[in-house]
Amino acid sequence: MSGISVTPEFIKLYGRQIAAGSIIAKEGEEGRSMFIIASGRVEVSKRTFSAAKVLATLIEGDFFGEMSIVSTQDRRTATVKALVDTVVVELDRVAFEAMVTKVPTVAINVIKSLVERLREANGTLAALAHGSDFMKISSYLNFLAVEKGQPAPERAPGVCFVFRPELAEGKLNTPAGEINRFLDLAYKAHILARNGDWIWLPLPQYLLPFGEYLEKNHKNATKGALKA
Repeated sequence: MSGISVTPEFIKLYGRQIAAGSIIAKEGEEGRSMFIIASGRVEVSKRTFSAAKVLATLIEGDFFGEMSIVSTQDRRTATVKALVDTVVVELDRVAFEAMVTKVPTVAINVIKSLVERLREANGTLAALAHGSDFMKISSYLNFLAVEKGQPAPERAPGVCFVFRPELAEGKLNTPAGEINRFLDLAYKAHILARNGDWIWLPLPQYLLPFGEYLEKNHKNATKGALKA
């Protein structure tokens, strides 16, 4: 995320002092403004099946809540808490338009963020279109490989990308344990390898067929169990 420089004028007009430990935005609540961090540090977290998971730490120049100024009714998708005493500039749609008029680069940064969010949403929706957990997981991993994959190190084939099952479970409506089970099966089949939060796909084109293979075997096993 590119940083936004906030002028003293806008801090004076729209600035808010947030004490350390205070909640700035709460997941699920209606939002009608975005925030730019003028100083300080905040933590972004999201509820999952098991507990709240930290998604990111944002610092001066970062922003969040931008969907609220382009949607008439938007629910906060994450909770944001001040880690230290923090100053944020809170902008509703009118204030945002005023800031863009004076600092056009703000609009560019926000648009880039929105485009990234829309891509992520499209990838998630494509995965959720599949009924089975195995196909949802393989479809989402394939999306990450295409959109966020980086060349594998040391001239190895394929791509690498960051993936955290505990964060993906909320998006895919699939427990992290089931996601890890898929990853373990894919590792045993030499479809992928893991190193911490990094996934390596030497041959990304095998990922979706592998998900289909697992789903077919699962259905056959279920039919066999019902017959027995």
